[in-house]
Amino acid sequence: MRPDIRRLSVAAVLVSLMAVTGCTGDSDKPTLDEATKQLIADGDKLLASREVAASGKVAATERADKDTESGCMPGQVQRFFRAQGDLSGQPDTYMPDNSAGLVRGLLGLMGYDTIVGQRDLRDANLGVSVMHNPKTGLTFILTVRKDPKPHIMIVGKTNCYARDR
Repeated sequence: MRPDIRRLSVAAVLVSLMAVTGCTGDSDKPTLDEATKQLIADGDKLLASREVAASGKVAATERADKDTESGCMPGQVQRFFRAQGDLSGQPDTYMPDNSAGLVRGLLGLMGYDTIVGQRDLRDANLGVSVMHNPKTGLTFILTVRKDPKPHIMIVGKTNCYARDR
């Protein structure tokens, strides 16, 4: 499979999963405020973890501080936690799936289920994991790639919620 087709396939899978996992409404789920606090706590735990530090240096670029309508139905919003950074070590020794696997394991211990993992992609230059916590409704998407920079991207998001007026 050509690399361009593979990237488009990965993007299509991720967009589909964002739509499915991001816009469900269940009364047992936390409020937007509660979900936002949990998203920040889980994102901070990832960034402070040995698993992320073993892969490279990663810093938050967005900390769920604003409502976003992207990916939601009209009148709904969600929040995002984003971080990015670069792998440490020599570029020829990068193992994207190993780095993604470390964080995938940590998220699993935090109650997240694997929605998409490396076995779905089979790409030596790209490690992708989509993890969803059914209790909190939070989803984390982890991408680790050899090139281009940034090598490591972590995106966490809440479900979609009705906009407060």
